[in-house]
Amino acid sequence: MDNGLGLLEDNDIHGNAYAGVEIKSGGSPTLRRNQIYDGKAGGVYVHTNGTGLVEDNDIHGNAYAGVDIARGGNPTLRRNRVHDGKGSGVYVHDDGLGLIEENEIYGNARAGVTVRSGGSPTVRSNRITGNGYEALWVYEGGGGVFESNDLRDNTRGPWDLAADSKAKVERRGNIEK
Repeated sequence: MDNGLGLLEDNDIHGNAYAGVEIKSGGSPTLRRNQIYDGKAGGVYVHTNGTGLVEDNDIHGNAYAGVDIARGGNPTLRRNRVHDGKGSGVYVHDDGLGLIEENEIYGNARAGVTVRSGGSPTVRSNRITGNGYEALWVYEGGGGVFESNDLRDNTRGPWDLAADSKAKVERRGNIEK
């Protein structure tokens, strides 16, 4: 959606060749209570300064990230279930931002949340458990604020935090054991 506004609510979005929903170039829609699944790429792709509210959706089984945020994308993800994807649950990269709060991010093949290449989200009060890699994987100059998350029971533990990202990460109040 270039400059797309409006409400996308209670839809069944599945099997797309690219993203189930793409928000870009000033787009700022509200996505609420949708099923976004089994895409051949990602579930929701927010980039090129797109924003919007992604709330109470079930995003699952996509070939790449459930939610991909890049190039100035800055959505609010709230109370979604992002699970059982073949990549990371949420992937923030190439100067992507975002407020990611109160979501359940679980059962993804890779990390629950991956941040790299200047990505800098605020990740707050999420349950990020049961993922194939870590709950949070931050590398290649990624950063952000990570607070009050449940990071237990991931295959490789709560964190993989690269040396080049440590100074850019704020951590507080997370449950890790």
